Amino acid sequence: MPPADSDQRAPWWFVPFVLLLFFGLLGTRSLNEPDEGRYAEIAREMVETGNWLVPRIWYVPHLDKPPFTYWAVAASLSVFGVNEWAVRLPLALAGLSAAWAVFLLVRSVAGAAAGRAAVLVFGTSALAWVMSRMLTTDIFLTQFIAWAVYCFWQSWRSLDPLAEPTAISYQPSAKAAGEEPDPAEDIRARAAKRSFAWQLGAWAAMAGGVLTKGPIALVIPLAAFGALVIWRSRRPAQRAAEDLALSPLGPLRWWLHQFNSPRNSILLLGALAGGTLFLLLALPWFWTVWATVPDSFAFMVKGQVVGHAMQGAAKNRAQPFWFFIPVLLAGFLPWTPLLGWLWRRAHWRSLDARAQEAWLLLTVWAGLTFVLFSINTAKLMHYILPMFPALAALVALRWPGLGTPVSDPACSSPTPQPAGSETGAPGWMWRALPAAALLPLIVFPLACWFVFKVRDQMWVKVALPGAGVLLLAALWESRQWSAALCARWAGGLAAVALLVVAGLTPLVETELRSNQTLKPLGLALKREFREGDVLIVRHRIPQGLPFYAHPVISETRRPYLSGLPEHRMPFEFPGNRARFGDRVVKDDQIYGNFLTGQQRVFVVGFKGAFASSRPLARGKPLRLLAQAGDWELFTNR
Repeated sequence: MPPADSDQRAPWWFVPFVLLLFFGLLGTRSLNEPDEGRYAEIAREMVETGNWLVPRIWYVPHLDKPPFTYWAVAASLSVFGVNEWAVRLPLALAGLSAAWAVFLLVRSVAGAAAGRAAVLVFGTSALAWVMSRMLTTDIFLTQFIAWAVYCFWQSWRSLDPLAEPTAISYQPSAKAAGEEPDPAEDIRARAAKRSFAWQLGAWAAMAGGVLTKGPIALVIPLAAFGALVIWRSRRPAQRAAEDLALSPLGPLRWWLHQFNSPRNSILLLGALAGGTLFLLLALPWFWTVWATVPDSFAFMVKGQVVGHAMQGAAKNRAQPFWFFIPVLLAGFLPWTPLLGWLWRRAHWRSLDARAQEAWLLLTVWAGLTFVLFSINTAKLMHYILPMFPALAALVALRWPGLGTPVSDPACSSPTPQPAGSETGAPGWMWRALPAAALLPLIVFPLACWFVFKVRDQMWVKVALPGAGVLLLAALWESRQWSAALCARWAGGLAAVALLVVAGLTPLVETELRSNQTLKPLGLALKREFREGDVLIVRHRIPQGLPFYAHPVISETRRPYLSGLPEHRMPFEFPGNRARFGDRVVKDDQIYGNFLTGQQRVFVVGFKGAFASSRPLARGKPLRLLAQAGDWELFTNR
């Protein structure tokens, strides 16, 4: 394994490649419903109203999540204007931030080349790439967890100059006795200061995570770091513990000895200071909202934190415990084949003490994330995203040569060796990587054809056979490639395939059923709506519609709501129905009166609303203006 923190120079293409990976085609796709539309609209309303304290959707409180995601997007909208690129810029920056944290962590263990390999694996993993340009809270949470773990790791490593706990005891300072300063004591003091500072950084990162998605941002980093502390405490003190166990009160004396050790004392002091900093950063927003918005405490704690874990079916998120197994296998492509050879006893025994500690830290980080979300009742595919930086780091530490330039003598020889001969892993595993990188070019047109019924576009018909030819070519050409060359091609092909999918998605974004964009409806509404017209929303809230329809929908011009269920947004938050006041249409008779009245009425309704409204119009003709997926826009004129 290369020396830790080694500064191998990156290839010239590496930085442009990473920037293209995270920022390429960022604004070409419209916002998808419901998540992207909801988060973007909440951020837009912050900019419009100037109220950055209480997140609002359709101008009423919406406290499903803490505010950091909204703040980040609102800041971008304030600078770059209301558009899709500005919405997704914070996501790309968060993905790049997570990749940077992983690079630094891996570099500190196995060198810069391994760090670049970790960035390559993380950035081209299918789920990580998608969520770095899909507006949810998960990529922001992932970056904060990554930085918290990295800061804890650096805090831990900063204490390496300290002697082992069993070999050090507290002595009077040399300066206090009038003697010359002790260089070793100065080194230990500087180590303690560095460790303390890194701990503050970790707790600040966890505060950002809690302001993004709640307590999970505390649980994962603390558990990973706690496992490291327990592992280190047990290892050097095992012999001392055995001796003390033979004496009266031996176990109690051993535990007191551990807490009195310099390393653990510094860590405990850092935890106390860090916990205080955490409370100062994270608590004020929660405290202020709970004090100013009625029923917000019960809704956020009981309804979201507890209810989210125990009542997943209430929001159609209940899934079986094995749900994340196929999500992981598909989401980690093209690197999925490597997972089967990550954890091997022979590899563990070959690691030095520092590398074993890093391996343990990363394994607990990845494993605990997977287990926690698997036992949670509510499950969505992107919930396990926080484990992906850890998996990328593990892959890079398992095969650090993957980031070495192919022309480097350490990575190649005059006689090329087939993949697998230099890694201890089967050759087919490495040859499968370039082929797996092309799978998005096969899966995407298949989904468009069979799931979304998009069959009238030429590219759908030619993409599948074209991708099949590329896949066969990759399998054939990779027969004599080295493992590093297979990984290099896998990363490059994955980036190309994912960017091609990003470029094709706008062609079908209105056909994605309930996940389609509302942009065509919003633009049609702005084009047709005139002063004095009436707007009614029927059966379900089109969450992101105001993002595209403003100022037709604004704080001073809110639409009427008809037939919305009480348990769904926006009525699910206590008091929101009353906040809409007379904008709530009480029954279908009043709705029919609107349709038959003299004013021109526009109705935005969920699928079937146009057909079901015809009898209520009492013979007055209705005209369908636009349709986007499951949503319809029609009028009585």
